[in-house]
Amino acid sequence: MRSAEINKLGAELELFTSVDYIGKGFPIMLPRGARLIKNLRNYIEYLEERYGYKIVRTPNVSSSSIYKIEDRYDDTLKEEMFIIDTDTENLGDDENDFVLRPKVEPFHCAVFGIKKHSYRELPVKLCETSTVYRNEKDLKGLNVVRQFTMSDASVFCEPENVEQEIYNGLKFQKALIEKMQLDNITYEICTWNEAKKEDYIGTIAEWDHVTTAMKKALEDLGLEYTVNNKAKIFGPIIRAKQDGVNFSKIQVDFEITHRFNLAYTNIDNEEKTPIYIHNTLIGSYENLLGILISKYNGNIPLWIEPHQVVIITDGPNTKKFAEQSRREFVANSIRVEVDDVNISVQKRIDHNNEIKIPYVLVAKKDGLNRDQLYLCSEGKQIPVDVKELINKINDRLAAEGYVRDTE
Repeated sequence: MRSAEINKLGAELELFTSVDYIGKGFPIMLPRGARLIKNLRNYIEYLEERYGYKIVRTPNVSSSSIYKIEDRYDDTLKEEMFIIDTDTENLGDDENDFVLRPKVEPFHCAVFGIKKHSYRELPVKLCETSTVYRNEKDLKGLNVVRQFTMSDASVFCEPENVEQEIYNGLKFQKALIEKMQLDNITYEICTWNEAKKEDYIGTIAEWDHVTTAMKKALEDLGLEYTVNNKAKIFGPIIRAKQDGVNFSKIQVDFEITHRFNLAYTNIDNEEKTPIYIHNTLIGSYENLLGILISKYNGNIPLWIEPHQVVIITDGPNTKKFAEQSRREFVANSIRVEVDDVNISVQKRIDHNNEIKIPYVLVAKKDGLNRDQLYLCSEGKQIPVDVKELINKINDRLAAEGYVRDTE
C-alpha cells in the first residue's frame, strides 16, 4: 500500500492526520491512533524489562556540546538537526546552540558514564521510548517524517559477549515481528568496503569479529541475510527491511564509547572500553503504524485495537445500563467506549463500522432486564449476554497472546 493510500485510510479510521499550518512531516496522532501506539508501547516496554533492560528518560533538547563530544556536529549532521541559537547577538556561534534531539545514543553513553562499572555488571542494557527530531527532506508518509518516536535500546558489553548480545537483540526483534505477524522481512549485514579499510574506525580484528558474530547470530535464528559494503564508518549494522524499506537496525559503534571515555574494570582489575550496540527493534512507531494499517487494511488485531468494544445507547433509559456494561468490560481489561452522541442509532452504528470497531453493541430497552446487549453484525442486531461476550472476547485475546499486565 502506497503512502497516499495509508494516509487516506489512516484519516478515515480516525488514527492520524496532518494539518498544513503545522507543517509537513509532523503527523498528528488522533485519539484512536495515540491509543494504538500506547498499546504497542506498553507491550514493548513490558518485554524490554523482561529482557533485562532498564528504562531511562533523557532530554528532548540539549546543548550541542553532547554532539561535539561525539564528534558528529559537523556540517552534514547539522543539516539534519533542528538547532536553536539562544544568543541573538552572536548568531551562528556553536557555543550557544541547543539542539532538538536527533538520536539517543550519546545520551545513553552519558548515563553509562555517570558511575564506574565492573565486568560483573555487564551487559548494561538501557532502553527508552524516545521522540526524536530530524530535518528530513525526502518525506514519505509515515515512513519518513520529521518528528517520530522510537523504541531505542543500548547495550554496553564486553567484546567476548558481542555475539550473544546481538543474538539476544535479534531474538527479541523476531518475537515482536512474529507477534505483529509482519511479513516480507529481510535482513542485510552492512560491513566495510575492504578496498577502503583505512577510512573506517576500528581495527580489522574488531570488524571481522563483529561481522562474524552478526552472521552467526542470524544463522542461529534461522534468518537469511545478504551482505553489502554500505556500513557507516564507525561500525557494522544489521538492517531489517519490511517490503524492501528500512524497518529497524542493530548497530555496533566502535567510536562512541571512546569519545565519551567509557570504561569498565575487567576480571584482572584493568580498565577496558565496552562495546556499544544500539538497537531500534521496531523502528519508529509512526512507521510501524503505517505498516500495520497496510497489512491489515485497517482491521487492527484485537490486542492492540484502540477500542475493542463500543456500546451505543438507544434512548435516555439505556444510558445507565450502557455505563454498567462498560464497567464490566473495563473490569475484564477490555477497552470500551460508550457512544452517546446525539445522532441516530443507525448513523452511530455505521460510523463505528466504518472505523472498524471489532464489537459494535447497542444498549436497547428490551435488553435491560436480561443483561443483554445487541451485537451489530452484517446488518443485523443479535442479542448477546454481556458475560458470555466478555468470555468470548477474552478467549480471542488469549489466542492473540494478549498480556494483561502491560495495560
